[in-house]
Amino acid sequence: MAKIALAQFDSILANVEANVKKMVSMIALAAKDGADIIVFPELFTTGYNLDLMEDKILEMAEDRNGPAILSACKAAVENEIWVIAPLAYRDGEKIYNSAVIINSVGNIVNIYHKNNLWDKEQKYFGYGCHDYRVYDAPFGKFGVIVCYDVDFPETSRTLAMAGAEIIFVPAAWATTHRNLWDIFLPSRALENTVFVAGVNRTGVEGDVIYFGDSKVFDPTGELIARAGENTEEILYCDIDISSIPEIRKDFPYLKELRKDY
Repeated sequence: MAKIALAQFDSILANVEANVKKMVSMIALAAKDGADIIVFPELFTTGYNLDLMEDKILEMAEDRNGPAILSACKAAVENEIWVIAPLAYRDGEKIYNSAVIINSVGNIVNIYHKNNLWDKEQKYFGYGCHDYRVYDAPFGKFGVIVCYDVDFPETSRTLAMAGAEIIFVPAAWATTHRNLWDIFLPSRALENTVFVAGVNRTGVEGDVIYFGDSKVFDPTGELIARAGENTEEILYCDIDISSIPEIRKDFPYLKELRKDY
């Protein structure tokens, strides 16, 4: 049984220090409550609204030795918990919208770069290189995609075919496309017979409203956990990985998927 924690986070725009401080406290709280892993929303250390930040997002991007990443690694090992920390990542001259995957001994397992960039993200970030990796943790095998990635079925299918049992989707999803949040998460869960956990931020940045509503779906597409709307909180969910083989007997999509297309 895996216990996951989704940090429905209200970022302070362009205030990395304040957001990192809150991240550390939420990591400690999740670990105290018995979580195996905690996942934060997309670009939570800086906030998301690129219309307001413009080139400042490039200045706040950090490499492996940046303040948010070092703090997340330190908190992970101190609290013996896995952490997924999505942020603006600098790799030399290139900037990516990324998710840093950190294990419970504080090591960076991988840095996933978002593959499908939404709107103005294309101006500031580079595209990822289809690094759909599955991480074999003590609590289960999981993959990570970021926000707009979930709109594309191929991303989740690639992870499922590689053995993922849980797919985490950190996001900064605004009210303007609220209906898609309700469609894509359960669809990706059912069609791949995996658990899907979407963690959305909350708060307001200019005229953009992030509604929260983080939630978890089981491999049949059934909602099993849900956070509130417009509230900052940690959503916990116990996930029974051992249920997947039995579910796939009734929904054999992966087994019966034709490979000759």
